[in-house]
Amino acid sequence: MEWVILGIIIALLLLISTYIWTVLITFRLLFRRPLKTKKLVFPKPFFGDDFDKHIDGILKAQARYASKLSEEVAIRSSAGWLKGRLFENPNSNKIVIFVHGYYSWGMRDIGFFDTLYDDLNVSLLVIDQRAAGESEGVYTSFGALERFDIREWIFYLNGRYNGEKEIYLHGISMGAATSLLVTALAALPPSFKGVVADCGFSRTDGVIFFAGKKMLKIKPKLTFWGLNILAKTAGGFNLKDVNVSKELHKNTTIPILFIHGTADLFVPYNMSVKNFKATGGPKKLVAFPKAGHCESYLTDSEKYTEEMRKFLYGKRKIR
Repeated sequence: MEWVILGIIIALLLLISTYIWTVLITFRLLFRRPLKTKKLVFPKPFFGDDFDKHIDGILKAQARYASKLSEEVAIRSSAGWLKGRLFENPNSNKIVIFVHGYYSWGMRDIGFFDTLYDDLNVSLLVIDQRAAGESEGVYTSFGALERFDIREWIFYLNGRYNGEKEIYLHGISMGAATSLLVTALAALPPSFKGVVADCGFSRTDGVIFFAGKKMLKIKPKLTFWGLNILAKTAGGFNLKDVNVSKELHKNTTIPILFIHGTADLFVPYNMSVKNFKATGGPKKLVAFPKAGHCESYLTDSEKYTEEMRKFLYGKRKIR
């Protein structure tokens, strides 16, 4: 009998130990700062088999932005210094903050959009979110803390231009979800005029469950409890706080343009549908048939540019 009890105790200890190590490794993979690599990698489970055809174009767009005249700017946050690159257009009264996606950085993801901002005749601020690119910080929080960082960037631009430039957010993937969360925050200045949310998720746990099954081959619902404990103790954020659809109910005034590819394998199209339905303010949802994750502009740049033009300028032509 003693041997049976001892065997049960050992089995339980092994089970607990395995769970702890699984949570620790998963947390490191999901939330720690990504390594900057020169080679562009787009995992097929998330981006599909055909996404690599865009790589040459993305690289050329990245190089073009890297060679353009820009100013390095920075603000302070709870994570430390956050960095960005400002591409000034003195002939425009509009400025777009580009908010990159998960496990990436600004000057990498800007390659998805080639001449979009030139065609729209706007100033552009390309930022690195906390724990990404040139910005400081250790952990990403899937928008839980980043939303406040983005608000600080809005404050910075509002002060820099004395409220005279219209400020818009353009986010992709996690950057889209973060930008949507900003609309529920208080004290936003009148110069903040709207959000373009490209393939943003509706709930953090939902996208973690989805990604965990496809990429990490784990049982994400079993590990989520442990991941959230680590998030709260090590990262200072609560994953359960990032319910984008719930927060969007609070927004009744800020216009939002939702964009999503119907063939998205990472953030399902129905997440944007859910966010769209939850939004109480002015809104529009534009679907891009057969486009995958972050692929809408790459699939139909003319349609994408025109939808953003109408969102920024209404019936007026670009000046």
